[in-house]
Amino acid sequence: EAAGATWKDVARLTETQLASLIREDKVDILVELTGHTAHNRLGVLAHRPAPIQMTWIGYPNSTGLKACDYRLVDSTTDPESTTQTHVEELVRMPGGCFLCYTMAHDIGSVESLPALRNDGVVTFGSFNALAKMTPQVLSLWSRLLKEIPNSRLLIKGKPFACPNMVDHFRGLLVGEGVEASRITLIPLEAQTKNHLSKYNEMDISLDPFPYAGTTTTCEALSMGVPCVTLRGKCHAHNVGVSLLTTLDMEDWIADDEDEYIRIAKEKSADLEALAEIRDGLRARMRGSRLCDGPAFVHDLEGVYQSLWGRYCEKGEEEPAAPGTPDDDSDPREF
Repeated sequence: EAAGATWKDVARLTETQLASLIREDKVDILVELTGHTAHNRLGVLAHRPAPIQMTWIGYPNSTGLKACDYRLVDSTTDPESTTQTHVEELVRMPGGCFLCYTMAHDIGSVESLPALRNDGVVTFGSFNALAKMTPQVLSLWSRLLKEIPNSRLLIKGKPFACPNMVDHFRGLLVGEGVEASRITLIPLEAQTKNHLSKYNEMDISLDPFPYAGTTTTCEALSMGVPCVTLRGKCHAHNVGVSLLTTLDMEDWIADDEDEYIRIAKEKSADLEALAEIRDGLRARMRGSRLCDGPAFVHDLEGVYQSLWGRYCEKGEEEPAAPGTPDDDSDPREF
């Protein structure tokens, strides 16, 4: 509000009412941030309340709506050669990564490398949602642990508050040939500061696939924990690639599963280098484009201005009246 913005609580409005309000407020560019996630308001876009409508950041795929004109991505998550299906025109951020990250205000300190405190035992880990840890992912991580005898795996997730879930998940890894004693499964922490402090027990973060981490990866990096990620063929798979590329950490990016293992083995074998990365990673991140809010907003405003200029040059018609969604833009049509 201090910057001249106006905030409105629209949670109780119907889609028709919200579309009407947006039109009354003369919004030129409507940016949708949830995609097909819980409690989304995608139906509002079908009413065409704004001349330009776009989706960004909250969902790693197309909305499937003809009424959504653009999707904001970057050249790494969605290169020109992408074969991922989308109905929107892809708009790539000119400055690099499609997102910007602000570290938690109560972020704690980065402690020394755990492996140096644990007699050289390297702790790999992931705090991503368990749904991302597919059988293929667990198989690869198990292979990694078997190839590095002096290593362990730390995974944190909400379901691990349930002992039965802990036993079940540990059993999956044991079934892949990993000793139970090398697997630590912990539940979520109530406070952000406590959650982030758990990264002080992790040496290297492992990115899942084909749905890579986003906020989770940023949190790991901010706590000095580098991440091994795997390049893929869709946006969700390539978010980690985009984040690491922005930090000039391409040597942590694998092109296939064998290289994923090779990178993890080589990086974990040099504890001195790993400790050096840990000591400087937060400062490196803060000094990068990934955490440069003003530069990111400048680029984003440039994108908005460019899209508005295109719209004005085309002389397109005014959006449909509120309450009469486009027949071709039914939110149920995919």
